[in-house]
Amino acid sequence: SLRHPLIFYLGHTATFFINKLIVSKLLEHRIDPKMESMMAIGVDEMSWDDLDDQHYDWPKVSEVMQYRQEVRSLVNKMIDVLPLNMPIEWQDPFWIIMMGIEHERIHLETSSVLIRQLSIKLVRPHPAWPICNDWSDAAPANELLSVEAGTVQLGRAQGLSKTYGWDNEYGRLETLVESFKASRFLVSNQEYLQFVEDGGYETDQWWTEEGQQWLNFKRQNQEPCLPVFWIIDGEGCYRYRAMLEEIDMPWDWPVDVNCLEAQAFCNWLSSTKAKTIRLPTESEWYRLYDSHITEDHPDWDKAPGNI
Repeated sequence: SLRHPLIFYLGHTATFFINKLIVSKLLEHRIDPKMESMMAIGVDEMSWDDLDDQHYDWPKVSEVMQYRQEVRSLVNKMIDVLPLNMPIEWQDPFWIIMMGIEHERIHLETSSVLIRQLSIKLVRPHPAWPICNDWSDAAPANELLSVEAGTVQLGRAQGLSKTYGWDNEYGRLETLVESFKASRFLVSNQEYLQFVEDGGYETDQWWTEEGQQWLNFKRQNQEPCLPVFWIIDGEGCYRYRAMLEEIDMPWDWPVDVNCLEAQAFCNWLSSTKAKTIRLPTESEWYRLYDSHITEDHPDWDKAPGNI
């Protein structure tokens, strides 16, 4: 309910190519001005209540698929004829193409989350999207591990990066990170269950001011309040909604929650353990990353974990 209907996202990633190519003056004429205006701007992902309440006359799926095919043909033709110089930098025509590809990859991920929130009656399993079948009835015991102090450098160097970067990823910020402790594992469904069963979603004191606003919205739309992909069946057992099917709860999988829920969990856990427990800062997260991963992903022979 906080996002556009899925038809928007089906068209949006294609209109993105055209709108950026027009702005960069690599393309003179639009394919479908109405669609490229209607599907140009989505919902601010940094806010949970930013939905545009205009009622659009959304096109049919067949119309959007035809439009996507026209865009694909145009972009493929541009790839064939545009000058290609390596490395690809900001001023190069291919930067626009790379931007469109990366933008579509982002929406493949975010749209899968929207599909997960549809009624299970509206989706069906597909062999191209198999579910991971590796889970257990019990999560491993978590613990806090020490992380040494160190310097973290954030920001890409223009012209030196081997992968595409958005404009706000460039620059340089050096931060000295003090030593800290971090959990060995991501918080599991089993760990988070303790927060749920202790009335975490009914106790306002664990939530920030923004968290309480979001929680009040959630209470109006879900009873009882649970993580969005948790389900209680007719026998009172917890089940898990994957993208295209419902399964027994994988208790050892990381819990799917937003930042507001994660903050509330940390506040509750701090009170329970009588110590300060919080989410890591961005610099602390990169300190963890730098401690274990020493090269960028184009240089990996094998991914160092489940990325």
